[in-house]
Amino acid sequence: MNLRIKITILTTAIAVSVVFFTLLPIRGVIMNAFREELEKKAVSIAGNLTDRIANNILLTDHFQTTKAFNEVLVKEKDVEYIFVTNEEGRIFAHTFDNGTPPDVLTWNPVGNREINIQLLDTEKGYIRDVGVRVFNLTKSELHLGIREDGLKHTLARMRIVTIPIIFFVTFLGIVASFVFSRLITKPLNKFVEFTKVLGRGEFGRKVEVRSEDEVGYLARNFNRLSMELKMTKEKIEEAYTYTHLLQAEKLSSIGQISAGLAHELKNPMTTLKMLFQAFKEQPDMTKEDAEVISNEIEKIDRILTDFIGFVKQKGLRYSKIDLNALIDRVLSLAAFDIENTDIAVHKDMLEGLPPVKADRALLEQVFLNLIINAIHAMPGGGEIRISGKTDESFTEVMIWDKGAGIPPDIRSKVFDPFFTTKADGTGLGLSIAYNIIKSHGGKLFFNSNEGKGTVFTVRLPKEEENG
Repeated sequence: MNLRIKITILTTAIAVSVVFFTLLPIRGVIMNAFREELEKKAVSIAGNLTDRIANNILLTDHFQTTKAFNEVLVKEKDVEYIFVTNEEGRIFAHTFDNGTPPDVLTWNPVGNREINIQLLDTEKGYIRDVGVRVFNLTKSELHLGIREDGLKHTLARMRIVTIPIIFFVTFLGIVASFVFSRLITKPLNKFVEFTKVLGRGEFGRKVEVRSEDEVGYLARNFNRLSMELKMTKEKIEEAYTYTHLLQAEKLSSIGQISAGLAHELKNPMTTLKMLFQAFKEQPDMTKEDAEVISNEIEKIDRILTDFIGFVKQKGLRYSKIDLNALIDRVLSLAAFDIENTDIAVHKDMLEGLPPVKADRALLEQVFLNLIINAIHAMPGGGEIRISGKTDESFTEVMIWDKGAGIPPDIRSKVFDPFFTTKADGTGLGLSIAYNIIKSHGGKLFFNSNEGKGTVFTVRLPKEEENG
């Protein structure tokens, strides 16, 4: 049983109960008022009739007394019987068709009272016997029995009126409760459906409830929650995507420098191999030979340390970065590509650059990407110049190449994700580099002259400003 049916049943039950418990007291009030009026009428008739027949009783005039009784019976249809006793308490006159009942004098004895009223339960229904004293200090009493037919007719008419009222009110209660329950359950049903929508992860949807009451307040909070969930979901997805793209570009960079790593390792390994071959023929080792072995091993260790440090570092780890040392480290990673393409690298004004606070691995990835791009821009060899400058708040590192430059029609797309002019490129390098520098509070931009070359500028806040 849903909420709407429960509300309808409850509201209808309340409406019917209100009508029933309202009409019941009204019925009692009407019955009591009618009986009081009936008693007053009977007392009035009995009193008037007593004054009229008093002399007839003293004169023992049965005829006039009976005549007076019959006139009352004709005029008053509710009067069932009339009888009167003489001074000795014996029946003097009556209106019973079959003679006086044997116990009639015990029905409602007046005794020492002036008036006495008794409700009698007879074969003809309830009759109110009104007894009045005719003469003081005697046993002469007049009794008048009046039926409650009028009350029965009144109650019957009340039933005729009240039953349709009860049915009408019940019907009205059902209709009102149906409408009322709809007003309540309709927005609640919307909330139920809305929770199902949120449960399916469809954030950003809104529940349409237009009201200024508590339901409207609840709807506005639901809508705000939905939008907050949507924004949170988008941020999580964006962070997840960015993290994976960053990792993909890092793997791409690793692939590009792997060949150089192999070449850098091959040279000292060749030297060590030649020395050990010589040791087989001549076991004696000179001091110069030992120094060569030590230097070559240190070179291998440095190369592997730089490469492993670049590969392994994950997550953001902000620290104080010496840009000159970081660029030397990046150049060592790209040494093979630089030497293999006959490119000369010149560094200007880097030693005096102030430190910055940044993630070392991410900055290495940015500068490695820019240097590799500069190398690829000069496949026939050339010159890469790396320079730096600083002002009150920022430090800039410029990487110049003397390649063919970037065509004007694609310059606006350089930092777009997945845009590349290389056959084997991912199109993510510069886009990720741009976002890395932006996340550090800096800026990555470029200037290019077609046929003369391109300069990329990395602008980063100084360590004290970013700390």
